[in-house]
Amino acid sequence: MKKNQLVISTFFAITLSIFLSNTSVAEPANLALLKQEITVYHDSGDYQKELTKIIRKARNYTIERAKQNAKLAQPKKLAVVLDIDETSLSNYSHLVSHEFTTTHAQWRKYVRVANAPAIKPMLAFYKDAIKHNVAIFFVTGRKESERTATVRNLKQAGFHDWAALYLKPEDYNKPSVIPFKSQTRAVISKLGYTIIASIGDQESDLKGGYAEKTFKLPNPYYYIG
Repeated sequence: MKKNQLVISTFFAITLSIFLSNTSVAEPANLALLKQEITVYHDSGDYQKELTKIIRKARNYTIERAKQNAKLAQPKKLAVVLDIDETSLSNYSHLVSHEFTTTHAQWRKYVRVANAPAIKPMLAFYKDAIKHNVAIFFVTGRKESERTATVRNLKQAGFHDWAALYLKPEDYNKPSVIPFKSQTRAVISKLGYTIIASIGDQESDLKGGYAEKTFKLPNPYYYIG
């Protein structure tokens, strides 16, 4: 074998060895330990601290934009889009009681009870935004058949005077909520509103544009694509 061939063969042998070692399957984290970690994250206060910090950033940005807008000769119609679950209302007591493995049927039954408490920092932000003439639109992955229960829950939790509540159609069958939520923001924009902030606990709440700025809240409890 020639010297150059030997070098090339050795190079490919080393490359193949590295590739094979990097493609070995690692054991996932233990589910029971992950559940414990999530519970500690909530109960220690770390979840509340992170949640409050991000909502404070959203509040400061929104109020500053509202103040700037009020100085214009022709102020714009400003809006904020909020998700509901784990953004405006907390479902933690329900989630932890089912060890974070709630079935679809259990979830829909829980929604109909309509007793989820407000996430307090968000409720305070909500009220501040309205005081500064910023319209609030709720855009949620809950279904249209859950409208009555959702309205009742929001009002009981202290949310009043929102501009509109958009729920997912019953026949919505796309694998992701991104099209529904982004298209709804597009509708709000066509109504003449400038969406200065969109806030949610899932990346899918925020993707798709039609908002000046997005704010992602922590949620280790479940994932929605």
